[in-house]
Amino acid sequence: MTKVVIEQGALQGFEHDGVHGFKGIPYAAPISGENRWRPPQPPEHWSDVRDATQAGVVCQQPILKLPTWLFGRAVGLLDPLINPAKTLPMGDDCLNLNVWTPAPDPEAKLPVMFWIHGGGSTQGSGSMPMYDGAALAKKGVVVVNINYRLGLAGFLSAPDYFDGDFGTPNRGYLDMIAALRWVQQNISQFGGDPDQVTIFGESAGGVAISVLLASPASKGLFHRAILMSGVPESGASLSQHQALAGELFEKVGIKRGDAEALSRVPPEQLVEWCDTFDQLGRRSPEKYGGLSRGLGMAPITLETEFQPVPILDAIASGQASHVDLMLGTTLNETRLFSFIMPGPVRLASRLFLKAYESCTGPNKSAKDFIREYRRLMPEASRHLIREQVTTDALFRRGTVRAAEAHAQTNPGRTFLYQFEWPSPAMNGAMGAMHGLELPLVFQTMGDHPELFGDLEAARGISEQMSDAWVNFAKNGTPSASGLPRWEAFESEKRASMVLNTRSEILYDTDREKVKIWGERQPGAIL
Repeated sequence: MTKVVIEQGALQGFEHDGVHGFKGIPYAAPISGENRWRPPQPPEHWSDVRDATQAGVVCQQPILKLPTWLFGRAVGLLDPLINPAKTLPMGDDCLNLNVWTPAPDPEAKLPVMFWIHGGGSTQGSGSMPMYDGAALAKKGVVVVNINYRLGLAGFLSAPDYFDGDFGTPNRGYLDMIAALRWVQQNISQFGGDPDQVTIFGESAGGVAISVLLASPASKGLFHRAILMSGVPESGASLSQHQALAGELFEKVGIKRGDAEALSRVPPEQLVEWCDTFDQLGRRSPEKYGGLSRGLGMAPITLETEFQPVPILDAIASGQASHVDLMLGTTLNETRLFSFIMPGPVRLASRLFLKAYESCTGPNKSAKDFIREYRRLMPEASRHLIREQVTTDALFRRGTVRAAEAHAQTNPGRTFLYQFEWPSPAMNGAMGAMHGLELPLVFQTMGDHPELFGDLEAARGISEQMSDAWVNFAKNGTPSASGLPRWEAFESEKRASMVLNTRSEILYDTDREKVKIWGERQPGAIL
């Protein structure tokens, strides 16, 4: 057993195979009552030794129930990705984190890797087995995985509807700031160096990375960042968030200023209200912008003190010029979503494109994109073209634009990648889909053999990626045995690492697509 004393009190953790773990550590107060709608409050202190051997509770969230008769094998194969917190307890004491360290010694001064989980801003947990930090910690880093507020509790903005700080925007992101401040105050007790913190996250966690890069509130709290399959273009204005919140409150009977009534709403009810919120937004896409595609597509509230301007504008202006940045996407991001939609995959890809066709931007329709992509992919089926359009519109385009913006303000410190390794499972049908790389980076493939089919085939790419992520955290340059030298992305050569069985550096890989995407106008979300 391992004991560590932090600012709040003493912790009793555990040790396994040379790694010390501490779980369920509160970094802020429970979100019961009014606290659910306020910025994170200071954490409790304790006098006795606190047991930190078990993960804490996670934020209330939906559990998707997909019938096997309709979705077939995909239900069992993809359940870890579509129901990330299915087996975890939920509750209000959810602002907690987990720490893995190879050396709980204040003199160790090891780099820190701070993980933010995905899940569409409505699901997920840093306590999922997929994100176990032990394998990374063995490579000489301290790993911190956090839980934060999700859904309406984390991202409903209504400061005009109530008094004081009730309904403060961006509460989920303020939770992340509170956790980063906790790291600055306490991580040295676990052997971590508060002056060498790398934040990394995927999907909604990748969105969070882009938000923290762009927000003035995060200045000085981290030094490197890894943005995985995030959407740096996402967001909606304060006025859009407030208008849709007002429409929701009118529908469910919450009167203006009645903070007490909203505080009494049970968290399970809020999960149901999130669906209502999304449905209301979809009725008026012109009025609600990114929120018309659902809360998870535009969680950040812009035009606020926390985030005054669109994310890409902030990065282009130098807001993240002090941060080393590594970022990338998978080759077949949206194949995951085709798998979990009803019907044949070819039909599902059409439905998915229709649901998110506004993501192609204000100047070109989805049909325009398909026509121009057909020219780039003359041998591809319509299904694969639709899949590539949605992958690029939702993930790759924003990632490349973020790389361009960051490289202009921090030359030589931007590293772009594309993950292309196809899983052997289901006879290769999953390809390199959204989320597949996560067990490879954390080296937790053994917990999810259904995603890989052949674990031995995955070990080589897993070792390379895990080492590259850790080495980036250690020295700001991703590198691993077997990988070619990872060149920085810059405006002329535009280097990108292709991660596959045989990885390679390619140049200007997105050139023709960039022409199709067109120029982004300053101040625009897309």
